[in-house]
Amino acid sequence: MKIAIVTDSYHPHMDGVIACVDIMEELLNKGEYSAEIIAPDSGNEADHRPNVHYCKSVKLKTYEGYYVPIYRSHVKKTLTEMGADIMHAQGYTVMTLKGVMAAHKLGIPVIVTFHTLGGDCIQYYSPIKIPKKWGVKLSWVYFRQLAKWIDIIVTPSPDTARELQENGITNEIRSIPTPVDVTRFKPTDGTAIRERHNLQGKRVMVHVGRVSFEKEINRIVEVMPRLDEDIVLLVVGKGPAMPSLKEQAKELGVEDRVIFAGFVPDEELTQYYGAGDIGIMASRWETECLTVLHALACGLPVACADARALRDYMVDGHNGYLFGDSPDDILAAIDKCFKADDSIRQNAIRTLDAYSYDAYLQKLDQLYKDAVVKVAEKNKKKSKKSKKE
Repeated sequence: MKIAIVTDSYHPHMDGVIACVDIMEELLNKGEYSAEIIAPDSGNEADHRPNVHYCKSVKLKTYEGYYVPIYRSHVKKTLTEMGADIMHAQGYTVMTLKGVMAAHKLGIPVIVTFHTLGGDCIQYYSPIKIPKKWGVKLSWVYFRQLAKWIDIIVTPSPDTARELQENGITNEIRSIPTPVDVTRFKPTDGTAIRERHNLQGKRVMVHVGRVSFEKEINRIVEVMPRLDEDIVLLVVGKGPAMPSLKEQAKELGVEDRVIFAGFVPDEELTQYYGAGDIGIMASRWETECLTVLHALACGLPVACADARALRDYMVDGHNGYLFGDSPDDILAAIDKCFKADDSIRQNAIRTLDAYSYDAYLQKLDQLYKDAVVKVAEKNKKKSKKSKKE
């Protein structure tokens, strides 16, 4: 069975959606399925990868690294030529919309994974600036309209499924968490990274992920002056919020304790987790957050926001500590993480038992089989109805 993976974002950029796409493609092509990707084109042929169909796109000026396929892109023709049996989109914007419409016309199953719920961050990246309140309302109107064309919706967490249902999405929804390779993400020696960034003798909080406004790293920087001077924040990744965070750290007099490592190659990523004493995540909009799962897999107790999908697997006092909205809450969670004993670290590692590759593939297999049956029955009813007319 051929699966067309349509994605709103793709390499050379890197984010959680792209990480999921990479895992899906690799695992599906190793098993009884085969998969090909349809993605926006960065315009640079050096970025092109095998097994990918690129759609001509323009750079999104409000978010570096993202491209939007505003041109006519022949997605229907591409799906036909690849012999796609199922279209499984990752996202909800232009590329996904093209894939959904094309697959619907072809009468093949339409599956969409909602990795993000964009209303919370539309204020940062929309070309037309609108208040957050209206951005959230408009996004839900759009999601409900898009959902009418989708056969099965997938979410990476139960919390996200609940939020969709609470906002009027009546589709069949399945929660399928993104798996984590625990042979790669595991406790690792980070001495070399500590030496590289002059972190010897420091207590290190490590934050991995896009350095974007919705990640709310500013909330962590805000409390840095109130932490002991041997505590540093190591920020791994790049993104549009970096200049403002650097300015914030400078204004607070903690620029020497907020270390921006920038983008790091995959082969060094686990060493960066290994360089940390604890993980930290202040974002209140996560629908899964692979980087927190990676931190747990590496044995780090994580201080994170008591919000959305993070609550699906983070248990306060078990594998880390949750914090509310106030700076005092953040400080208390950080302090508890630094004082956490080995049982917390072992619990962190055991969290990943539910995120195995085998479990993920079994859920995908059932999803695709059920989608085929569902659409076949739907098409059969349409055929009978047209004959009567």
